[in-house]
Amino acid sequence: MNCSISGEPTLNPVLSPVSNAVFDRALLETFIAQNGTDPITGVPLTVEELISIKTPAHGLVRPRTAAVASIPSMLAMFQSEWDAITLETFQLRQELLKARQELSTALYQHDAAVRVVARLMKERDEARQSLAQLSASI
Repeated sequence: MNCSISGEPTLNPVLSPVSNAVFDRALLETFIAQNGTDPITGVPLTVEELISIKTPAHGLVRPRTAAVASIPSMLAMFQSEWDAITLETFQLRQELLKARQELSTALYQHDAAVRVVARLMKERDEARQSLAQLSASI
């Protein structure tokens, strides 16, 4: 969504109920503080009247400016993205290790439960057999 004032994509979009236009919150709040009106219609507007628009955090990628096209800035951008990917990989590995440990514990508990059930079934069968022999002898 693009801001109706600047034409740039908004990070924190809000809707003006007066003009039904989308604005960036910071830019519109500054305009309202200076003028007290809606930038499109000129009708009085307060910050409390603004309606926040929910957008997914991952859905908006700002376009790169011409200053980012220089080699040093691109290297800095690559380094920061590499750092972010490294941190995410580290977190994912920690989560994987935790999940493996939980699965291992669950597997051992299940194996122990199966062994207990098998032992109890064996004891039950032996008790039935002993009872059958005892009743046959009486």
